[in-house]
Amino acid sequence: MRVFDEWVDLWDVTLRIRREGSGPPVLLLHGHAGTLEVWDELAPLLAAHHTVVRPDLRGHGASARATDEDWPALVHEMVLDSLALMHSLGHDSFAVVGRDLGGHVAAALAAEHPTKIDRLVAVDAVPLPPPACPTLVLWSDGPPFTESLLDFLRPGRT
Repeated sequence: MRVFDEWVDLWDVTLRIRREGSGPPVLLLHGHAGTLEVWDELAPLLAAHHTVVRPDLRGHGASARATDEDWPALVHEMVLDSLALMHSLGHDSFAVVGRDLGGHVAAALAAEHPTKIDRLVAVDAVPLPPPACPTLVLWSDGPPFTESLLDFLRPGRT
């Protein structure tokens, strides 16, 4: 299946995204200095049972950086970008998977907007403060984690 880039205009930034699959929505957030391509191998596996949305975060890849903010204000802007993106695509609640910087954004998203996040997966990032939703923390240098991730996000899993 060929996946095409889309451009989504938010209040002060335009994000490059890719969408694929159908089913419960999952937002994939890449790490620092990364792009949405980091998820190229995992996205098709998730898309078999989910609607996968993966943006280039603000200031990364082909997305603009419309801010001069530093950490943690930049993380907060990325949280708002993620929430606005998913809302603009018609997703009121969703699972979020983040790696490195994306894991911090995902954890902050879950902490600041707990009614919007169904599940949180943080890869190579510690989710602080603890979110009020089911959470899976994975480390990429550990045992293979793709199966654990797919099981955790499986539709109908409680």
